[in-house]
Amino acid sequence: MSAGTLAVPEGFHRLVRAVDRALGIDLAPYASAQLFRRLDSFCHRHGIADLAGLARRLEAEPALGEAFAAFLTINVTEFFRNPQQWAALRRLLPSLPLSPGGGVRAWSAGCSIGAEPYSLAMLLREALPGRRHQVLATDIDADALAQAEAGRYTAEQVTGVPDDLKSRYLRAEDGGFTVVEALRRMVRFQRHDLLRDPPPGRFDLVLCRNVTIYFNAAGRDRVYRCLSQSLVEGGLLFIGATESLLSPAPYGLSPVEPGFYRKVAA
Repeated sequence: MSAGTLAVPEGFHRLVRAVDRALGIDLAPYASAQLFRRLDSFCHRHGIADLAGLARRLEAEPALGEAFAAFLTINVTEFFRNPQQWAALRRLLPSLPLSPGGGVRAWSAGCSIGAEPYSLAMLLREALPGRRHQVLATDIDADALAQAEAGRYTAEQVTGVPDDLKSRYLRAEDGGFTVVEALRRMVRFQRHDLLRDPPPGRFDLVLCRNVTIYFNAAGRDRVYRCLSQSLVEGGLLFIGATESLLSPAPYGLSPVEPGFYRKVAA
């Protein structure tokens, strides 16, 4: 692991090995000051003196491993997050390299509890109606994927959905909302580790928003290579409003407008 000038706490490398063995998660690409602060908080909460002690506990206590895996996963998401970016995506959809009348093949990477892929499914049905669109939604967190697949959300969680879309695609029940079956059939959920697993297919559109901010430089490089490899020529990568890819050319990408990059010919 290369952390540049970042001061790596004592015991971190042992923790990386323990997390890999116990949970199958590669912690090294997450190495950052933010992660180290959160690790300190986790140790304090569980009465653990240092990272070496955390490594020992993770190897001995499966229940603590489950709590640690949940702690690592940061499920901050909402429907139509940054609406101006979604408006830009709607303008760009006709530029995708689709066959006449063909549907969009899309991948929502790091989908968390499903707000993003369901937002995309709504947009595709509205912007390009009558086509067979397919959305693959992936995350490393099995619990988040289970909630996403169920498609049930609180009233607070769906505040970002415009009223006209809410009436068509969400069904009010039990004090919350459930995604209608027709929309749920468009989205397939699957566990995928962006840092370890190969691209899960070839896509016209890939969304990976507000995910790489949690990785160090090596981790971001690995993720962007995976995302680029998954795009067909002419396809679009859609990233978060607070993210930017300063050197897209090495990944075979060209900037289109803020937050959007097009896959170019090799």
